[in-house]
Amino acid sequence: MKKTGQQHFRSCFELYSKTVYAVAFSMMKNCADANDIMQEVFLKFYQNMDKFTDDAHIRPWLITVTVNTCRNMLRSGWFSKTTARDVSEEGTYNEDFGEKSDLFYAIMKLPEKERVPLHLFYYEGCSTAEIAGLLKMKESTVRVRIMRGREKLKKLLKEETV
Repeated sequence: MKKTGQQHFRSCFELYSKTVYAVAFSMMKNCADANDIMQEVFLKFYQNMDKFTDDAHIRPWLITVTVNTCRNMLRSGWFSKTTARDVSEEGTYNEDFGEKSDLFYAIMKLPEKERVPLHLFYYEGCSTAEIAGLLKMKESTVRVRIMRGREKLKKLLKEETV
């Protein structure tokens, strides 16, 4: 039995909403902006849903659109004039992918260029080749950023335990 458009959208939303939200939260560092991004990404998906002939392309497309939407928001004049709250002050974040650990808060302190590849690699299970395609950079650059992120993370966690 073939799914209707609405059923297909609903099943994709249920399947990928945590991933989209997690990537958006990783980049935006707060729930409100992550929710806004997630809504915008799924609106774009709904508008372009008929163009997908293969379900295997949906997840990478959603992650790419999420990253690009976050970058656009971060570059916007409105966003640059407002002060973003720190994730440790957020208090309302309740998704379950390790956010309550010291590791999660340490990852959120990393710069975006290392935080996002680390998140995609460890939390979303993307390969370095997939991350390179999603972030439009060389695979070697992704590996270097993951390595540097790990080093900074190790240093941050050591500082916090001392």
